[in-house]
Amino acid sequence: MLPSQIELFREDLGTFLFSADPAYANLTLITRFKLVNAPYWIPSIFLFLGALSVLFPFIRTYYVEKKYKLTGSYQKIPAIIEIEDFLKLHAPNLKIKTNLISQSDEVFIYPVGYRKTGIAIFGKFIKSWRLDRERSQEVLLHEIGHYRNGDALILGSGSFFEFVVKHSIGIIAFFLLIQISLVFIDLTESASNVTFLARMFLLYTLTDPIVIFFQTLAFFTLPIAGIWSAELNADRFMLTSKINSSKSSLKVIGKLKKEESFKQWLLVQVTHPPNLLRRWMASHTYEERSVFLLLFLFPLAHLFQLFMLIFYALASYIIIFLLGRSNIQEFSEKLLKYIMIYVDARSFTWLFFSIVVILWPILAVYWIRFFSGIHEIHNMGHYKSYFLCSLVLFCAFVLSYS
Repeated sequence: MLPSQIELFREDLGTFLFSADPAYANLTLITRFKLVNAPYWIPSIFLFLGALSVLFPFIRTYYVEKKYKLTGSYQKIPAIIEIEDFLKLHAPNLKIKTNLISQSDEVFIYPVGYRKTGIAIFGKFIKSWRLDRERSQEVLLHEIGHYRNGDALILGSGSFFEFVVKHSIGIIAFFLLIQISLVFIDLTESASNVTFLARMFLLYTLTDPIVIFFQTLAFFTLPIAGIWSAELNADRFMLTSKINSSKSSLKVIGKLKKEESFKQWLLVQVTHPPNLLRRWMASHTYEERSVFLLLFLFPLAHLFQLFMLIFYALASYIIIFLLGRSNIQEFSEKLLKYIMIYVDARSFTWLFFSIVVILWPILAVYWIRFFSGIHEIHNMGHYKSYFLCSLVLFCAFVLSYS
């Protein structure tokens, strides 16, 4: 998607100081209203910068180690030696960094180079290791799952990509509030007709936030699906690595507690799958249906994105329709064409997915070897699920391409 993101980035910058939307044709002379595109281009530019930050892991290494006061020189107490032995068994190349003074029980991985990963361990986790060895091992196994899959470059503490996805909605809302204020000032200064002033301001304040909301959701659907996949994969590795694992094992991660406010709940959904989904996946780890759901997470995200874009088009149409610049028939034709373009543009995405999925049980061992250096044998235990998923995706390609 990078070429299309670069093109979108260029287009957004080109229209930053002027809106080509016919809905705002009557307002082109209003100086401050030229900021009309700001909330629209923020998602695409932020995602581009978030992905670009992956190329500079050393910046994140410096930030994380300075923020949490992490060091590779630590006292070799018995608990640390036991943790070292456990990590060497499952992830021999993982570098331990500690802050034994901190009372945090958090454990996370972060990049210390392009193919080098560190794991941060704090003082309170050492106490947890002494009190409940099995649960502490499960926490480490979850992080090892992230490490093996190469998630450290994109996710976790200090990740600019994750920061972008998590905070963009708040930043967009801030720009939108400034924009609404400026629009009101400009309309007051420019419009001699009070009725026109009230009508335009009401249209803008009621419809534009809805339009921007659906567009933002559409932009961040796929990155959020990727973050969810990474977490579910790490859960899956943790559960399959333990002989007596169950859904209760997920509670040790400390991320399944109920959030105190809606805002906290919403932010958690950006960086972690819903608790209900994680518990269901955990309780059905060894069943085919959990594999199906994991494999279809991205295709379902594309479908959700299409719905969001349809709602975005519908919300955008309200302004044009109320201003008398379009009719229902014209809009229906444009919407149908819009859907067909979306489906056609993603036809080869389904083909790509189908090829990757059917080959993944073979490719996975090389992927893990590249990021962690661990040599494994091919696991064909769920190959039936991979084959059926690949077949469904190939059929989706044929239908959308034709």
